[in-house]
Amino acid sequence: MAAVGAGVARHRAGAEMDRERQAYESQLDQSQRQIEAQQRQLEALQGQTQQKPQQEDPGKKLQKYADLRQKGLLTEEEFQKLKADLLSQM
Repeated sequence: MAAVGAGVARHRAGAEMDRERQAYESQLDQSQRQIEAQQRQLEALQGQTQQKPQQEDPGKKLQKYADLRQKGLLTEEEFQKLKADLLSQM
């Protein structure tokens, strides 16, 4: 009878180990899916960064500001501020 009890105990222990292994594998799969999703997000963000248009030439920007000032759309003070901001970015 002890042999039967030991066999039942081994069977239960094996079944518990199978459940733990399945839970571990499930968690591992979920982690892998999260990593892959994050990798796709990173690649998408990198693609967006590469697709951004180049910044406008500072000389052209300054000329635009000067034209706007000449047309009376910018005051001298606004022009000077924009010019200083542009130069500080260089």
